[in-house]
Amino acid sequence: MNSLFLKKSLTNTPETKAKVSAELHQDIMRAVRLAEPVGRRPRFFRSAPAWGAGMFAMLLMAVFFYLPQTVPVSQVTQDVVAQTEPQSQIDPLMALGESLLVFSGETAAPEQALRNELERLKSDLARFDFRS
Repeated sequence: MNSLFLKKSLTNTPETKAKVSAELHQDIMRAVRLAEPVGRRPRFFRSAPAWGAGMFAMLLMAVFFYLPQTVPVSQVTQDVVAQTEPQSQIDPLMALGESLLVFSGETAAPEQALRNELERLKSDLARFDFRS
């Protein structure tokens, strides 16, 4: 069978060429409308979950923003207030300096890590005989 003949036979079928008068079309549409179920629920019930979720979100926002956000604070003892000013400023700086020394000792210099990576790439190029 010829593909052109098959294409023509599929596009020129009698079902695609049928013409219906306007009056018959209205009768068919009226019959379809009347055949729908009678007891349909109003459209409000379709949107009820969305409205409920929106109201719940608004309620949560109101609770979050409008309730007082206070935290009970314990009473400060007089010993903490009586600390000397220079001592309280030096201690955190000393602890920070010590932690930075430990951190810098544990990590390798970035230049050395880059050099090691470059050497590894050069050896890979030499091994696979790629020319750059």
